[in-house]
Amino acid sequence: MANILICEDDRLIGRIIERKLLEDFHQVKLVENGDIAIRKLKEQVFQLVISDVMMPVNSGLDVINYLRNELRSDIPILVVSALSEEDNIQEAIKLGASDYVSKPFSVGALREKVGYLLKVPHCEPGH
Repeated sequence: MANILICEDDRLIGRIIERKLLEDFHQVKLVENGDIAIRKLKEQVFQLVISDVMMPVNSGLDVINYLRNELRSDIPILVVSALSEEDNIQEAIKLGASDYVSKPFSVGALREKVGYLLKVPHCEPGH
């Protein structure tokens, strides 16, 4: 069981991801923009971040930049983005995203990537 932060401004997509991860016995926190995600990352420890790229009030790119450059954290980040946002996906990977899933996505593919990323060894800040 992992503590997972989902940052998704599309409420329906966010709820679908949340429900499926809860079914897999994970603890999940769903937020609707990058600003709230950054605040939650300051308050809690998460084992995985799932983030949309294009959002109001700080983008997913801002969240990735905050995690990698300010928190110096290497926890896995899974980007969820539309195929039309290919440049943003490439930028997310350059900033330090671990992997991505293109919208529309299958729940099975999402679960598979989440499972893989949670198994990949990583260090918490200060370790």
